[in-house]
Amino acid sequence: MIAYLEGEVISAAANGVVVKTVSGVGYLVLLPAPLLAQGMTPGRRVEFHVSTQVREGEMTLYGFAEPDHRRLFELLQKASGVGPKAALGLLSALSPSVLIDAIRREDLARLSSVPGIGKKTASRICLDLKDRLKDWDSPAGVPGGDLASALTNLGYHEKDIYSVLSRIPAEAEGFSDQLRHALRLLSKG
Repeated sequence: MIAYLEGEVISAAANGVVVKTVSGVGYLVLLPAPLLAQGMTPGRRVEFHVSTQVREGEMTLYGFAEPDHRRLFELLQKASGVGPKAALGLLSALSPSVLIDAIRREDLARLSSVPGIGKKTASRICLDLKDRLKDWDSPAGVPGGDLASALTNLGYHEKDIYSVLSRIPAEAEGFSDQLRHALRLLSKG
């Protein structure tokens, strides 16, 4: 089983990249849309935490920037009716923090807004995973998923968002005040 892959992008496709490793082997790795949008151009050095899926004699690799993202991808598939394609779709449409928040709050509208996820599947995801996500590690004091979602929609990268969310002052009250602080911190770099 392949769990980690490091190498050079030799080509990009609509849903993934081919990564050439030091040994010269090229692996097709499917990626969530936000990761794919981070300039996966030929020649770029990359590293992915990989979930290897074997179905009907076919091996497919799914790559993630963080081990927790891979863990969430694999956990999503434990929900009835969710396979790797749907799990990747969820992580392409919603950041991990927003997705976890939506499942915990049983926000069926948010989950079913993802292409390929209907109300019935969204309901099953909440039912099957809510308790499993109850103790999911998240940095203490980090504001809720709505703020992360807003920043993602504004085009900021998830890595930058999470580094900023933990630095928002505790006295920042309400969504608009927290957003203002986050934008100020993001503009400073």
